[in-house]
Amino acid sequence: MRSKSRSSAMKKLDAHAATYRWLRRPLCRRYAVVVFNTFSKLKQRIDPNSNRTICWAFGTLLNGDSEILGAWHPDTNAATPPEVFGQLYHRGIEFVRCGLGDLVDVEAAFKAAFRNSATYPSIEQTLTATLADVEPRHRSGMSRLLRAAVGDPVDEGSTVSSPDISSAELRERYPKLTLQWHEAVARFQPLFALPEPYCRLVRSVDQAAAEVQGRLEREIHRHGPFVDSDEAFDFVVARLRRADLQLDREARAAQHARDASAWQSRRRLPPSGGTVGATTLAYRVLP
Repeated sequence: MRSKSRSSAMKKLDAHAATYRWLRRPLCRRYAVVVFNTFSKLKQRIDPNSNRTICWAFGTLLNGDSEILGAWHPDTNAATPPEVFGQLYHRGIEFVRCGLGDLVDVEAAFKAAFRNSATYPSIEQTLTATLADVEPRHRSGMSRLLRAAVGDPVDEGSTVSSPDISSAELRERYPKLTLQWHEAVARFQPLFALPEPYCRLVRSVDQAAAEVQGRLEREIHRHGPFVDSDEAFDFVVARLRRADLQLDREARAAQHARDASAWQSRRRLPPSGGTVGATTLAYRVLP
């Protein structure tokens, strides 16, 4: 029995050490997009005993690979405290092309840490906050209605209405939310003004971060109340680490596919050039 207890204690210690290393690991120098997101007691019911929030960051490199940069449990209920930017800077990040999230109150701190960077509101976070005030049976229809307003494609075989309510009825039922969304769309305009390929990248990164956030929220809901804020933080970090490992596996698989495609391209090209036996390698690395 004592041996099992010691083994369990060692496993917990090893897990804690791995988490410590992951949260403090060096990061890359340059990121195309970093999304800052938050789990709060008020919306996610993570920790009923504390008003402190858990914030985390999702980053995409200039080559398109994504990773989870870390998580923080600051002594504040702010969405993203300024010290988070300093910690990311000290872990190696020197440049962020743009930051997404609730950064209005800390924009100066963000730009002080990452010069020549831009900040934009997150469409996905704004959408989630808006839909939180919609009745569950209407959320699917309202989501399609609001997404249509920002130019997101709607399934051809469906309408922007729930089975029991039309688009006009949704607008009439939620006039305040509809107005708030139109005001939000106006705030999104600088994002839409970006060059089309980059705007598309920012939107895809925003959606990828929202998918991770959504999965975690469902796991938090299934778990129920936590003993304290430390237990909640450990739970969230463990899930984020697991998601980060999956992102790494996907990036490696994509790189393997690109390498295989490049190799096949080289094999198909006819030999050319000056020196006997030399082959000119003229191929494009796939994005």
